[in-house]
This record gives sequence, C-alpha cells and structure tokens, in this order.
Amino acid sequence: MSIFEPVHAFFRRRAVKTLNDAAACVNLVNRRQESPRGNFVFPGTDYLDDIEVGDHRVGHVDYGINPLGDRLYINMLEIVPAQQGQGIGLDVLWQLWCAHQVPIVPLYQYTSSDGFWYRARRRFAAAGAVLEDELRGVQELELEQQRWQHLVPEAEDKRLIREYWEWVAAEHAAGRPAGPGIP
Repeated sequence: MSIFEPVHAFFRRRAVKTLNDAAACVNLVNRRQESPRGNFVFPGTDYLDDIEVGDHRVGHVDYGINPLGDRLYINMLEIVPAQQGQGIGLDVLWQLWCAHQVPIVPLYQYTSSDGFWYRARRRFAAAGAVLEDELRGVQELELEQQRWQHLVPEAEDKRLIREYWEWVAAEHAAGRPAGPGIP
C-alpha cells in the first residue's frame, strides 16, 4: 500500500459526500422504460426520466443501458434554461452513477456542453466514478453495438428468410431440385 493511499481515500470520500449531498435535492421520475428493436441499446433498456427539484419539473434525461449491463449511455440531458448552471445536470449524472455503478458515456455531446462534460469528468474522477469519452458518428455507435450483437434476437421475418435459403442450399447440395417443377 502506498503512503499516499490514505490521502487519496480521504479525498475520494470527501468528493463522494459532496456529490451525494448536492444530488439529494434532485429526483428522477421514470416516464418511460422500453426496449424497441432498432434502438441503439436494443435489446437493452432505454429510459426517459423527468428531473424534478422539489415539486417542479426542471428537465429530462434520456438514457439507455446496454444488454451487457456494463455501460450507461446518455442520449439527452436537458435542463430548462432558467435552472441551468446550478449543478442539476451533474446531480442527475451522480444519481445515475449511484443507481447503476457502470461507466457513463455521452452520445453526440454538443459542443456547447463541452465545459459541462469536462467538469463532470473531473468531479466524478475525484469520487472514483467513470465518465467515458463521447461516442459520435455512425461508425463509433456500430462498433460499440458489436459488443452485444450476439444478444440481439433475430426478427421473425429474417429468421424465416434465412431458414428458407438454408433449405434451398441443402437441397442444392444434395442434388435435388430446389422446388416443385424446377429442374
């Protein structure tokens, strides 16, 4: 154990306490939870939560968790303009981290939000939490999806077409005609 480890642990505990205290006033209220085919995290779950401070709705967060359960992807984190700059977005991210304990990855981070994500990464790193770099562009998203493609169930129509062509190939390999009346 390094002689600096107790100091790091002290500052990490302090950072966690600060984030916990700040996030206590923010509530996430689930509005929708679904797993539609064709969605980025399919067959994982996509969520849409309202953000409330007190009894007032101040924004929403759209996020998904991949089927491996090892990443949480932020699609949209929106706070009403009058409430921006008060740390509500950071509090929302902290609540999501505490609830799921997996790295958080923004999708298509807006240039205007670069400062927010930079500060969030620094604050989270001090607390031992992980905010990864954004995923941007079709190629990056498809590459990420490849990690769980083995878990995606095959659509019924695609299965039937695949089975038909497998049958045709087997008939052809056996030297039989591919169908009635076909030489």
